[in-house]
Amino acid sequence: MIVEIDQSGKIEQTNLDTIIALSNSIHYSVILSKKVKRTLQSLFRNNARPRMFIYQTFSALIAILLTKAKPKTKIIIDVEYQGHEDMIRNQILEYTKTLRKNGRYIIEFGYVGKTSPAHILAAQVAVLRVSA
Repeated sequence: MIVEIDQSGKIEQTNLDTIIALSNSIHYSVILSKKVKRTLQSLFRNNARPRMFIYQTFSALIAILLTKAKPKTKIIIDVEYQGHEDMIRNQILEYTKTLRKNGRYIIEFGYVGKTSPAHILAAQVAVLRVSA
């Protein structure tokens, strides 16, 4: 079975929390609050790397998600940042190694779709965050 990953609330939308969800045979999500996103964005700007904020943060969240969920199958990540997939994949693998986990995931990018369990989970968590 393939594991899918989707995002609700893009990284660059600093007025929203970001939820990255993984679903199919297993279900996990990670949340990055809008407050923390603004802090990270400021740090990247201060280090003259404002464009990297999006890709490195996205990659780090997925690495954390993979570390917690430990999927054993191919991973399909929804295409969020077209043209940057290779950089994101490499960052994810580096971050999982840094977290001292096996970074040997089979990662592909594709369109997950609104009926995907990962998309539904990310949307449900986002709704729960807003109503809490």
